[in-house]
Amino acid sequence: MSVGRLEVGTESLVDKSKSTKTVLMDLFKGNTDVEGATIVNACYGGTAALLNAFTWVESDGWDGRYAIVVAADIAAYARGPARPTCGAGAVAVLVGRDAPLSFNPKERATHASNVWDFYKPDHTVEYPVVDGALSQTCYYRALEDVYEKLICNFAKARGNTGVATHFNAETPDYWVFHAPYNKLVQKSFGRLIFMDARRRHSEGGEKKDDTVTPSPLEEWLTLPAEDTYSDKNLEKALKALSAKTFDQRFTDSNAASKLIGNTYTASVFVGLASLVDLAGRRGELSVGKNIGLFSYGSGALATMYCLSV
Repeated sequence: MSVGRLEVGTESLVDKSKSTKTVLMDLFKGNTDVEGATIVNACYGGTAALLNAFTWVESDGWDGRYAIVVAADIAAYARGPARPTCGAGAVAVLVGRDAPLSFNPKERATHASNVWDFYKPDHTVEYPVVDGALSQTCYYRALEDVYEKLICNFAKARGNTGVATHFNAETPDYWVFHAPYNKLVQKSFGRLIFMDARRRHSEGGEKKDDTVTPSPLEEWLTLPAEDTYSDKNLEKALKALSAKTFDQRFTDSNAASKLIGNTYTASVFVGLASLVDLAGRRGELSVGKNIGLFSYGSGALATMYCLSV
């Protein structure tokens, strides 16, 4: 009776009409007063459910009970090069007030667009239609869009309506990214380092002792972002520049996905659980630490937001 909302994010549907949430109601015998349903958008459904739960708990309509968000999928691919990225996973998140991880709704940003990078047009086949190269490009586009928006929203939430320079890729103590495979996460974090360098360049460069320090990324700083997505030399440079920061902020959150593979909707939550487990056991998730999260679902929807310990 202490749960008043249950939402499920999944693309592994058991029925084209019946909500997976109703299947889970077998776990709540005696309590039929539970709001929520199943949300579908590739790997993003769990995040949409989480944002709904946050909004409900913060609203005047909240009745004092907990919300539960379940993100679960079977990540299956047909035979071919994508099959090694298969996996399966499920994570349940308990949402309520006065939680050990807090969310500020003003410190988030969302990207929504209509693309066909990954989809399942045939309901009799569990495997998706995938354009791998397009999907990576869409991932980058969404990542960069929400990152720029989050920088501005973060500044506004902190009372600064001018140019935001105090939030960058190294501001969060930890990062959790949607992780189809670890290499994409590493390359994507390098994109944040690249965006920070582009922003500094547009603001006049990096000054040291009244001089401008040349950037090792100089040749790419003024190119259109889209022209740099497949540049292997830039990718190599960004990997080198971001390696130390990446290890510090991603090692714990990526540990589980390296073991179990892609989990679609559950991916970002598996990463968060991995971080909480490993860093928490070492006593490093102390009060005041911040976690940046990036959730992406093909089609495309994405959100970047922050949690505080």
